[in-house]
Amino acid sequence: MSMHRIVRYRSGSCEMVEIPVVEELPLTIFVNGCELATLLCTPVKLDCLVLGFLSFEGIIQALDEVGSLEVFHEEAVADVRLTKAFTPPRRRILTSGCTGGITFGMPMEGFKAFPEEATLRPEQPFDLMKQLYAEAYLYRESRGIHAAALSDGKSLLLVAEDVGRHNALDKIHGEALLRGMATAGNILLSTGRISSEMLRKGAHMRTPFVISRTSPTSLAVAAAKRFGITVIGYCRGEGFNVYSHPERLLSERVAISSLSHIQQLTANS
Repeated sequence: MSMHRIVRYRSGSCEMVEIPVVEELPLTIFVNGCELATLLCTPVKLDCLVLGFLSFEGIIQALDEVGSLEVFHEEAVADVRLTKAFTPPRRRILTSGCTGGITFGMPMEGFKAFPEEATLRPEQPFDLMKQLYAEAYLYRESRGIHAAALSDGKSLLLVAEDVGRHNALDKIHGEALLRGMATAGNILLSTGRISSEMLRKGAHMRTPFVISRTSPTSLAVAAAKRFGITVIGYCRGEGFNVYSHPERLLSERVAISSLSHIQQLTANS
């Protein structure tokens, strides 16, 4: 984050102030000497970003397939050497990412359905989102950034920030790989919109809950219903919206019969 001198207008008058502005870097990823992609990102946890991106795109299946990873900040280059042969993908898809995200394929099939045993109390999303904002240092300083977190339902296990909401999830997944941390069964939190690509990342990490302070897209909701993922949006203030699989919410004040009725309505919508 860098400081910039700006002119601030307030109540009819101007003043010169210095404020922090989030940094943005075009990071070019090379795999086995071949240029793969350039990601517009925040230059924090770049090794995690690269590993998460490679894993989500199916270029690596496990961390031991990475022989070496070097990030050169001044050149804005990440050099990855795999322990296997690599053929660059031919097809590139521009995503709905905040910084013009990219993917090489959007498989929305092949993910296992989540068991119904995973549950969440209605008060938990609020507490977890509060924890996320408390940990999101760059967001508090500049506001022009997204934050994401992985949680066990009680506390935050991993936190990442980036100008791109997709990048933030890549960093979460990449750091989990580096730490040997399992993501399955945990909760994924984001400050950004849950698009189909974001939902796909959650399915890849096997997180039965995806929670955001904003909304999901129609494709994300459809995929969540199919995969068995509970999507919670607009988690702010004193309420939230449950777009899929509301039966996982447990509360003494909510009757099971009511949840079953809601589940039937959402399944038919």
